Amino acid sequence: MEVWKRFNEKEVTHSMAHYLQAVAGLKRDKGYARVGDIADRLGVSKSGVTSMLRSLQSRGLVDHERYGCVELTQTGKQLAERTETNRQVLFLFFRDILGVSDDISREDACMIEHLVSPEAMVQLLRLTALLSTETPVVQRFRNAFHHYRRDRHECDVNDCEICSDVCLRESFERDVVSGGE
Repeated sequence: MEVWKRFNEKEVTHSMAHYLQAVAGLKRDKGYARVGDIADRLGVSKSGVTSMLRSLQSRGLVDHERYGCVELTQTGKQLAERTETNRQVLFLFFRDILGVSDDISREDACMIEHLVSPEAMVQLLRLTALLSTETPVVQRFRNAFHHYRRDRHECDVNDCEICSDVCLRESFERDVVSGGE
């Protein structure tokens, strides 16, 4: 099956990941998580929370008795921790390594935190850690990358190792200039 068709086969959806993280955060902050607390934290209705909890419970990610506290199962805890860790690593990579603004780094990390495989995240964390060091070769790389971004080298699609028929950088820059419209 083609990759794009497997998108919905991920363990959790974007919304599910946020509900799991909300429950984990409430448990950490208050010691318990109730439907009303989750609704307040996420800015959603209690009925919406109840509906999502049914879905999460059917997947074995939470335990919830009507009018009772919500508990994460071991799998639910692991997924909540993994998506939160993914978000932190992605945010640091976007902001500190790529030089993307805080707001866009935070938003982009949130958008994809639940989609990236653990294998890719381990490698991204390693790369982020390496590129955060102060070794001379890394400093030279970061300096060269900073100048490359600033100078916006022109791309010759006939001579570029990445682009084939169209300059990829130019297509992204058009979106940035037009506000993504």
